[in-house]
Amino acid sequence: MEWLAEGARRLGSTDDTYEVLKGGLFEETELWALIVATILILTLGSLAAGAGIGGGGLFVPIYAFVLGVGAKAAVPLSKCTILGAAIGNFVSIGWSRHPHADRPLIDYETSTFMQSGELLGVIFGVLLNLLLPELLIIIFLAGLLSYNAVRTLRKGRTKWIQESEQFEKEEKSKDAASGVELAEASSAVPASEADLDHVVVAYENKEDDGQEKISGKPERSPELQKLYDDAAAQFPVWAWSIILLMTGFSVVYAVIKAELLSPCEPGVYWFFYFTPVIVLGGAMYVIAVFLNKLHEKRVAHGYEYIDGDIQFSVEQLKKFPTVSLLAGVAAGLLGIGGGMVIGPLFIEIGMQPQVGTSSCAFMILWTATSGVIQYYAAGKLGWEFMIWFMAFGFVSGQLGQRGVNKVLKQTGRPSIVVLLLGSIIGVACIAMTISGILKVAHAAENGDPLFKFSTTDFTCQDDDY
Repeated sequence: MEWLAEGARRLGSTDDTYEVLKGGLFEETELWALIVATILILTLGSLAAGAGIGGGGLFVPIYAFVLGVGAKAAVPLSKCTILGAAIGNFVSIGWSRHPHADRPLIDYETSTFMQSGELLGVIFGVLLNLLLPELLIIIFLAGLLSYNAVRTLRKGRTKWIQESEQFEKEEKSKDAASGVELAEASSAVPASEADLDHVVVAYENKEDDGQEKISGKPERSPELQKLYDDAAAQFPVWAWSIILLMTGFSVVYAVIKAELLSPCEPGVYWFFYFTPVIVLGGAMYVIAVFLNKLHEKRVAHGYEYIDGDIQFSVEQLKKFPTVSLLAGVAAGLLGIGGGMVIGPLFIEIGMQPQVGTSSCAFMILWTATSGVIQYYAAGKLGWEFMIWFMAFGFVSGQLGQRGVNKVLKQTGRPSIVVLLLGSIIGVACIAMTISGILKVAHAAENGDPLFKFSTTDFTCQDDDY
């Protein structure tokens, strides 16, 4: 049981470095540990990908505890796995269509707007993470994830019951229709010659293409048709352009702040620290104005929304900035992926489950890309570790998405996605809470204060010169 005790020590340790990730994969890890960790990643990663979230809350304890790389080095490995899974996920969902409308499965409008707020919120979340005591962060973590898990599971249970009732109604309708058809068949009389003449006349009145003439059905105006055509675009240029620009800014910002700036120059440091408020906050405002004008134009031309669509009225837009900012703060503060916050939120506001999880997975693709680039550029991640865990993350993403799609086709129950999401969040809550408790226990054993606020990262140190 020595490996178990060593794993617990590494998981609870706060002073491990990233050196282990810079060497060879097979030289720095034990083969059995690498095999077990990879199998766990494939299994749990598939479930997380199917639920539309990253799964970082599950991966970090596995890498720190099973693989034995330590708590700090586990984070970039988790980011690599999430990125691989997100790419694998996107290969499946990127070309998929909405189950009830002629448009992409991903809700690009909501994803783009939420992405700007989440990226901005992460800045403040990381700031709080560096300031607040570890014990306080654990309490926030357990509370938030427990709340999200319970609410999501309840929502899934409600949807399951509604689906069961709908299936029962459809079955009764089929039975009733079958009974009527049998009754009509038994009482049917042979068709008269006049009836046959009527059928011939009706057939001759059909259009050349075999379709009956339909009168009274309004045709779409050119403006309305263009709105539907724009909504049907599989890869909307405006959304991809904005997301790529925001992701690029996040990467450049993080690299400059870490490598070129120092608290020893407080004026420049703090001004640059909060530049995302201007850039990302401005992007959020521009996107909000664009979406509101688009919504008003749709309403004016008679665009028909379907159940589960997000309508960006002024009232609705006022809710999203706060929610997306809080999701980003939670992600940065607690060290979790935004999917564990935003995924349940999409379900809560009434999004169609497949659309909600796919949109959340699309957002994760960009936050994970940003994270991996930052760790690699900072020299905290070797290419062997990166390629290995991105590859198995990709496989888990493919398995998860294909598995969920197969189950949905067989059962016709979108509630399964909601229940899976709630279950994964619950398991991650338990895993990360245990990880945090071990960290606190290790700190207490070393005599470190449990409720001390830290300003070390924001004060000038000798090695900053």
